[in-house]
Amino acid sequence: MASTNPRAKQANYLAAAVQNVKRLEREMLLALDNGNIREALHRAMELLTELRTSLLSPQNYYDLYMHATDVLRRLEAYIIDEDGRGGVSVVDLYESVQHAGTIVPRLYLLATVGSAYIKSKKAPCKDILFDLVELCRGVQHPMRGLFLRNYLSQVTRDKLPDAGSEYEGDGGDVKDAMEFVLQNFGEMNKLWVRMQHQGALRDLVKREQERRNLKQLVGTALVRLSEMEGVDMKMYSEVVLPKLLEVAVNCKDVIAQEYLMECIIQVFPDEFHLMTLETFLKSIQHLKSKVNVNSIIVSMMDRLSNFARSNPGKIPSDIDIFALFHKHSAAVIKSKSKMGLDQILRLQAALLNFSSKCYPEKLEYADHVLGFTADVLSKAGTTELDAACTNLVKSLLTAPLETMQLAVLQLKNYHPLMEFMGFNDRRDLSSQMCRAVVAAGEPLDTVDKVVTFFRFIEPILKDQKDAKPDESASGVARFEREQELVAQVFHLIRADDTDVQYELYLKARLVFGKGGTKRIKYTIPPLVFGALNLVERVVARMKEGKEQVKWKPKKLFVFIHQILVSAYTNHYPETAVRLFLKAANVADTCGKESIAYEFMTQCFIAYEDEISESRAKARAIALISGALEKMTGFTEENWDTLVGRCVQHSSKLLKKEDKARAIVNCSHLFWPTSQGEEGKARRSDKKLLKTVQRALKAANECMKEYLKVELFVIILNKCLFFFERDVPTINLKYLQGLICLIEEHLLNLEETEDDKNTSAYYQNTLKYIRSKKANADSVYMGLDIDNNKTSTS
Repeated sequence: MASTNPRAKQANYLAAAVQNVKRLEREMLLALDNGNIREALHRAMELLTELRTSLLSPQNYYDLYMHATDVLRRLEAYIIDEDGRGGVSVVDLYESVQHAGTIVPRLYLLATVGSAYIKSKKAPCKDILFDLVELCRGVQHPMRGLFLRNYLSQVTRDKLPDAGSEYEGDGGDVKDAMEFVLQNFGEMNKLWVRMQHQGALRDLVKREQERRNLKQLVGTALVRLSEMEGVDMKMYSEVVLPKLLEVAVNCKDVIAQEYLMECIIQVFPDEFHLMTLETFLKSIQHLKSKVNVNSIIVSMMDRLSNFARSNPGKIPSDIDIFALFHKHSAAVIKSKSKMGLDQILRLQAALLNFSSKCYPEKLEYADHVLGFTADVLSKAGTTELDAACTNLVKSLLTAPLETMQLAVLQLKNYHPLMEFMGFNDRRDLSSQMCRAVVAAGEPLDTVDKVVTFFRFIEPILKDQKDAKPDESASGVARFEREQELVAQVFHLIRADDTDVQYELYLKARLVFGKGGTKRIKYTIPPLVFGALNLVERVVARMKEGKEQVKWKPKKLFVFIHQILVSAYTNHYPETAVRLFLKAANVADTCGKESIAYEFMTQCFIAYEDEISESRAKARAIALISGALEKMTGFTEENWDTLVGRCVQHSSKLLKKEDKARAIVNCSHLFWPTSQGEEGKARRSDKKLLKTVQRALKAANECMKEYLKVELFVIILNKCLFFFERDVPTINLKYLQGLICLIEEHLLNLEETEDDKNTSAYYQNTLKYIRSKKANADSVYMGLDIDNNKTSTS
């Protein structure tokens, strides 16, 4: 039973035809072996009759065509060889095969023998070529004619009278070779286009796909043109390109026009395109309205941009390639009223990419594209872009970042184009801009740069009207990453002149202040640290005395003070305490006692009024006592006031363990060791001892035994520190008493993890004392630590 499956039928038709071709091939070769050329030609005619079929699809017909033409090449080789030996006359064969009865086999044989005829040079090459190309008009069936002309192109490709060819001269010249190829190409294209209109309308999609499968047959003719040595720039611009564009435009077929234009772009040299660009671009406006002109223009842009990147010195200075592309792109957009917004944006994205690669120094080109795009979007009146258009706008805005970095700040149309995107896309672009600028490391060293860049990244600097709150975990994490990027960008705000640097910080503070309480958590600390660093630079500059300083340290400290006493302290008091302490330390180093005292005062105010959680208070007072111990510029009265306040707050901590730790830390304030000679006048061994005693009392009031012992060991370590620094009231007797106290309470510990850790802490302290006692002249020699039961383990 015969199969009704179309694919199976095709396979059966092809198999039968190929089998017949192979049978006839054997018979032809047998005839050739016997020297019977007439019989061989007869078998070849029968074999080629298979190519008259209309039953095969183009793909299957191509398979049959390849089998048949392989046989013809063997026949051609035989004829050339025999003609050279005088066994046959190629002239006679050329005349005789013209009398064959069936046209398709006759023309295949004629092309085969004609190829051998040209090889023999017994007649001018051009005469045979034009004879063959005219005779092929006899086959007007689209598919059969297309394959026939492809065979003609293949067998004659190495026999054209091209420049430098053995056939040049009497056989013709490069103009003849070019005319032959162009004439054959034109006829091939006509046949290819006619395939579109063969058959029922319902099979249109199928026919279009079949045509696309055969497009390479047409393209090979253009490849041959591009390979010709005699086709130079002049001939290409005056003859070849106009003829090819004429064929493409006049065929009025969408598939053919798209493919032929793409072929022209790909097969000819870049140098040819550079010199004929305007001619090529002008022709695009005359293509069918359904032709995807975007892909054609973009393909040419990509070709030339890659060439420019590889050969930067070969772009003609007298040709403004960008202007040509922009001019004709605008003309195409204007002429094609049905062109979609996404197609226009894709075209502009390609134009910007071309500009950034070929003319990276021409910022006005990139700005012109962005402005044109913004104008198109404005005229479109679209309130909200779809995903495809949004991605294209984003690519338009991100492309300059890769090559220009901070130079994008000079693009006047950059920010207006950003406004056409939704909040999420503007926010993502702002983050990308921050990353690009941070990666480049280029400083924001002028007020214009700072103001412009902050305007560009506004979506992550302050709340936007079209933003929707996102309190999810991912939303919070993204917000933190954005603000950390802003903080990194801030560190790029730097100028060599300190006066300019201060003015830059003024602009930054103005922007950061509008960011809301969530953002200032991340943006104010770098601003304060930057300003403090600027203070040190100003002081150094004033010491040099080489030039006048406009903004002096006092003004900068006022600037810092205003930042911190605002909303920042109310919302982030712990960080504010740290920043006040840092500011006080810098002011103290600069010899500004009154300013340092003010910062310390504000620090205590923040501690008293804003910090309520007990652990936070303990952390803050530890920071305050540690920072105060290092400050040397206070008068005795101010020093005593600050130290008294520190001890007072330490004594008022709620938890006994926090209280004990804080009080013992304050003991350093009565014997400062970080202040050098200035601190000696402030030392008081009696006050120190009194503070240690208060710490012991607070520790002894703890209910948890392991915690009590741990605090005793902490106090012991503090006393060891002071003992080694010759504090009179902290002597061996006092240390011995502390050790006995700890030994006594160690007996109450159990086998819990906390108790073991506390015991280990104490044993490590004893180990330290033993290492010190190992020296013969050690101050610890009189301290007995080995006659206690708990310390022998």
